[in-house]
Amino acid sequence: MNLNICPDSIPSFLHFFDLSIAPPLLYYAYIPAILLSLFFGFFVFKKNNYSLQSKLLLGIAIAFAVWVFNLMFQWMVAYVKPDMFSWQITPFIEIFIPILVIYFAYVFLNKKDISLIPKIIFSILILITAITLPTKFNTLSFDLQNCQANYGNIYYYFIYIFELLAIFIVGYISFKKYLITPKGDQVSKREALIFGVGSVIFLTIFYLSNILGEITKTYQINLFGPIGLIVFIGFMSFMIVRYGLFNIKLIGAQALVWALVILVGSQFLYMHQMPTSSLIITGMTLIISAIVGLIIIRSVKKEIAQKEHIEKIAGELQIANEAQSTTLRFITHQINGVFTNTKAGLARLIEGDLDPISEPVKELANDLYKMQVGGVESVQVFLTVSQFESGGNPCIMKPVDIKEMISVVGSQLKTKAEKEKHLTYEINLPDNGNYIVMADKTYLSNSLFNLIDNAIRYTATGSIKIGLKKIDEDSVLFSVKDTGQGISEEDQKVMFTKYGHGKKSREVNVNSNGLGLYLVKLVAEAHKGKVWFETTIGKGTTFYVKLPLSAKLSV
Repeated sequence: MNLNICPDSIPSFLHFFDLSIAPPLLYYAYIPAILLSLFFGFFVFKKNNYSLQSKLLLGIAIAFAVWVFNLMFQWMVAYVKPDMFSWQITPFIEIFIPILVIYFAYVFLNKKDISLIPKIIFSILILITAITLPTKFNTLSFDLQNCQANYGNIYYYFIYIFELLAIFIVGYISFKKYLITPKGDQVSKREALIFGVGSVIFLTIFYLSNILGEITKTYQINLFGPIGLIVFIGFMSFMIVRYGLFNIKLIGAQALVWALVILVGSQFLYMHQMPTSSLIITGMTLIISAIVGLIIIRSVKKEIAQKEHIEKIAGELQIANEAQSTTLRFITHQINGVFTNTKAGLARLIEGDLDPISEPVKELANDLYKMQVGGVESVQVFLTVSQFESGGNPCIMKPVDIKEMISVVGSQLKTKAEKEKHLTYEINLPDNGNYIVMADKTYLSNSLFNLIDNAIRYTATGSIKIGLKKIDEDSVLFSVKDTGQGISEEDQKVMFTKYGHGKKSREVNVNSNGLGLYLVKLVAEAHKGKVWFETTIGKGTTFYVKLPLSAKLSV
């Protein structure tokens, strides 16, 4: 008896291997698993520009391929010493698979690298496994009769426990990502769920095939281990096709589908070793894979074409919006220049700065001046609304004392309220404190002016009260209260809407364009604030504007 050769082996292949003792399922399960995992790993690695997550996925593929190859080597090698060496290094190869799956799960779902502490823990696990390889903690003895090792505690109480923990860790990472993802992001939630299911199935099959084979000493059970990776690749392939993971488009779907078909078809190379039932199953699998593959590719083609069309339209729309914004800025500048010069000329004419003019001419100039002012305001409001709606924020934020701003704006309208409308007019401002906000002075002061002017305009008798106060450490509240007729339920529905007119607004203000309050809302939102009102029919209305203080806004 040759002690260098396993008793049940004859080194007939290359004078080193015996292919006859391995079960036919070995070739059916292991060879496609090696080829498919390596193909998938390298394909994603190349297509995803060598990113961290693609490196980790390739690492899983290589680790699994090496692990599978090592098991095949144990089945086929005819000599004792190489077989003993293969059995002895198995724990070191195997420990990388759950580690890389955990690492990949975190990076894939969170789109960032893990911290230093998990890396240290992984390194310690690998180091412990490597150090104990030549000891009895790893291999207690070697059965020369059956050419297989009897593993020690390192396998049962270290490798297997960690593999079991890995299932729960990956499940926890996936489930946590699913829970914390906002409900509006359904794509990310589905990705987390699908990835979690696929990864847990992979690790569970991998774990059970190993531990059951070791406990029962029926190592044919190990042949089912690669099924887990096939399931994992299937889930990842689905997400690549469905959600465009790793930036792989149609070519990725085609490659993955046809690779699967080719690998299934390659099983016919071993048809002389396969029973009739296996041939029938393989043939049916091949046909179904080809049909499903064609359906997937056609579906992905259509989906990608639609997506690219939408992206093209979105790009063109963005260019159009930018062009529109530029045009609006140019028009605003030109109109402001022309109207400003015209207003200044008419004002000089009315005031008599030029040669004396007759009363009829002066009245005409005065009417033109009023029309000019109203026209400028209407055009400016329209252009400003257009600038906000075009997607840009025209506000130039600077520190502004809103208390001082309200004092100035309120003073500008004091004459109109008291002299023209005979209203009681109050401006109640706090004596001290920080009332600095980050604001566009022009837009915000115009908005506050608009609210006060409206209150005066729509109040026949009574009073106007303007106030400012802090409602907490982070916010200030501006208010303007009138004693008008209040806002009807019907009119309340159109407040702050574009071109929203109350039923009686045109009777009071014939030049109303329905954009004033809408612009106030846009400006408030651009300043990270909000505007609202409270009204009572027959008693009046109070408009509020809440704004963050500058310290809060800068956070």
